[in-house]
Amino acid sequence: MIQEPDALAAAARGAAERLGPDTFCSIVLRSGEQLAYAGSSDERAERCDRVEVETGDGPCVTSLQHMAGVLVPEISGDPRWPAWRAAALDAGFRSAAALPAYVDETTRLALNLYSDDVDPWDEARLAGMDEYLQEIAEVVRTTLGT
Repeated sequence: MIQEPDALAAAARGAAERLGPDTFCSIVLRSGEQLAYAGSSDERAERCDRVEVETGDGPCVTSLQHMAGVLVPEISGDPRWPAWRAAALDAGFRSAAALPAYVDETTRLALNLYSDDVDPWDEARLAGMDEYLQEIAEVVRTTLGT
């Protein structure tokens, strides 16, 4: 499993800063079938991601499985991923999104966005985060030498 906690935590903080004070971000890595929490801009986002890693279920995991973005505009109304949903609501989050990125044949990463507001991100902001995530993936790829 890749161990880049400082760099990926800094990347998560950078994503949150780009989105503004009402968004919190974290990163999860998947190497083969193994999931690992990698870093966060916020302790609440970290708690939610740790639930995903422990249960193997949540928007981030779904995003990584399908290599497609997952948007949860209103967490309270979405019945998917019960353990993650409970953790996210307990943390006070009302919306979430997960964006995946390809690193190499066995490694993927996902950027998770959390907000205390309902459905706060428009298409342009999500596209900007996807571009940022692809830059993060390139840094990880370069670090791995793949």
